[in-house]
Amino acid sequence: MKHYFEYQDSKSYKFWQVEIEANTLNVKYGKIGTAGQEKISSFDTPEKAQKEMEKLISEKTKKGYVEKADASAKKTARRIGVSYDEAEEGKTLLEKVTAFLETTQATEVESLVIAAWEEAYDNGPQASLDLIIANPGKLPQLKELFVGDMDSEECEISWITQADYTQLFAAFPALERLHIKGSKDLILSSLPLKHEHLKALTIECGGLPKAAIEKIATAHLPNLDYLQLYIGVDEYGFDGTLDDLRPFMQKGLFPKLKYLGLVDSEIANEIAIEIAQASVLEQLDTLDLSLGTLTDAGGRALLDSSKIAGLKKLDLHYHYLSNEMIKEFKKLSILVDVTDQQEAEDEDEDGEGWRYPAVTE
Repeated sequence: MKHYFEYQDSKSYKFWQVEIEANTLNVKYGKIGTAGQEKISSFDTPEKAQKEMEKLISEKTKKGYVEKADASAKKTARRIGVSYDEAEEGKTLLEKVTAFLETTQATEVESLVIAAWEEAYDNGPQASLDLIIANPGKLPQLKELFVGDMDSEECEISWITQADYTQLFAAFPALERLHIKGSKDLILSSLPLKHEHLKALTIECGGLPKAAIEKIATAHLPNLDYLQLYIGVDEYGFDGTLDDLRPFMQKGLFPKLKYLGLVDSEIANEIAIEIAQASVLEQLDTLDLSLGTLTDAGGRALLDSSKIAGLKKLDLHYHYLSNEMIKEFKKLSILVDVTDQQEAEDEDEDGEGWRYPAVTE
């Protein structure tokens, strides 16, 4: 018997398939559109193979994989970036983007990833972004855009210089997914933010500026179903308060929203306490408060909320919850991710100590 699953968020588009024949388990996995990798395991009895398959399926569904009858169609994707060695030789992202737009492949690309560019700690991708915006006709199939896909060796996330995206939304009215990494010099839009077809928005950073938060909170995005914001810390750009995040906790701000992530926050407890009774929970499938400094104070508010029971998944991974609190969350009828437990640094007998979100330098 074969089971096929897919997982998609702002960064990933993957499949996982498991098939059982007698006492043999065949697992295939990888990026959608590729053949993927294969792993075959043999067991002493068919019953043991069946038990292992059920265990693996449970693990995948807890991570957000969704079972489907058929595989999704292959996406045409392109990743463009400048390596360290290329930058040393004088090559630029603008040159690479210019060359790419002149290829026939550009007309077929649905997903475009802009990776590292030269001296990203000082320079943003504005010229390359402007070139893309000026040539929407050369990217007629573009549905997904990720700008800033680089690791810490290429540039620390809080140092990544970003750009002004104001004109992007009008230039690509069919855009469905936008992922921005880095918030230094970021201007999401200098105009009222409006887009009829955007379904997913992620801003991944060490600190999200209040101006960006307010722009999203007042945006017209009627088809948005996935929103993930890295709140971060004030040292790396977060200059807002809980009040600035409250609009996201109201039902109907984005009528189709099913996934809300207010993650990587040093005010995770305040967010948890506030959102535990918020009306937005009535429309969500997934609430993601992961990667922050959540402790038992915020955890208790969530556990005491009757609204949490309406979720399909609560993501709290990377947290500062106690063992007792973790056990309580595991008793809930919904899927709860309480993996990656952290310990406060220099904690005293009163439980005080230093707690840090996951994305900090």
